[in-house]
Amino acid sequence: MSNNNGPNNGYSIKLINTLYRHVPAFTDIFDEETWYMFVSCFVLGTILLVFILSRFITIKPVD
Repeated sequence: MSNNNGPNNGYSIKLINTLYRHVPAFTDIFDEETWYMFVSCFVLGTILLVFILSRFITIKPVD
C-alpha cells in the first residue's frame, strides 16, 4: 500500500511550508510583557463590547 494521497500531495506540502515560512512565530510577535498587555486589552475590550451589546439586545422568555 502506498501513502501517496494523490498527485497534489507534493503541492500541499510545498504550500504548507511556504505559509509556515511567511507567518511569524509567536515569540517573534510577543514577549512576556506584550503578551500580558494584549490579553488584558482583549479581555477588557470583550467585556466592554458585551456590556454595550447587552443594552441593545434583550432575551425574552418563551411563553
